[in-house]
Formats: sequence, structure tokens, C-alpha cells
Amino acid sequence: MKPLLTTVALIVLMLLATEPSKAASFSCDGDDQLSPTELAICTNDRLGALDERLDSWYRRALIRAGYFDQTDDVRSAQREWLSDRDACGDNKRCIRRQYKNRIEQLKNYVEHV
Repeated sequence: MKPLLTTVALIVLMLLATEPSKAASFSCDGDDQLSPTELAICTNDRLGALDERLDSWYRRALIRAGYFDQTDDVRSAQREWLSDRDACGDNKRCIRRQYKNRIEQLKNYVEHV
């Protein structure tokens, strides 16, 4: 019985280790359709976590923007940021920097507008 439990545990660990990161703002399914930046985010836990954090702040910013009729402005700034982020290609350091800067911008918007 013990060898069977060990085998099952090893299989579960292998499956967990090979599962790609989950990004909150886009699907990581279909690797062939992802940009180099998106692929880097999907395969890196730290970048995936930053993506989830950014998505949370972006959603809060959209809610806040709704009170001041600024939703279009926030969405437009996000599209511009996505272009800047994607210009990083698969450079993880550049992607990380883009995420941290954008999170800070969104956080300031939510807390001070």
C-alpha cells in the first residue's frame, strides 16, 4: 500500500510542477497563440502573480473611474500600457518593471482620485 501512495504522490507532484502559471487577465491556454510577453508571464510564477495583482488594481480603478466619468481614460491608459509591456518581448526583468510601475499608477489612482 505504501508504494502505491508514494507513486500517486509523485504523479500529483509532477502534474503540479508542469502546469503553467495562471494569469488573471488572459488565458494561458493555446501557447501557439500567445505573444512572447504573454508566454513569459504564463510560464513564470512571479510574473503570473504580478498579473493577478495588476488585474485586481485595474478592476478597482475601473470602479473608481465610473464615479468620475473617467472609465474611457483608464481603459485607454491600460491599452497604452499593454503596448509598453508587450514591447518587452520575453525579457522578464523588463516585464516585471512594467508591471510594478503600472500597479503603482493604478494604486495611486484608486487611493487618491
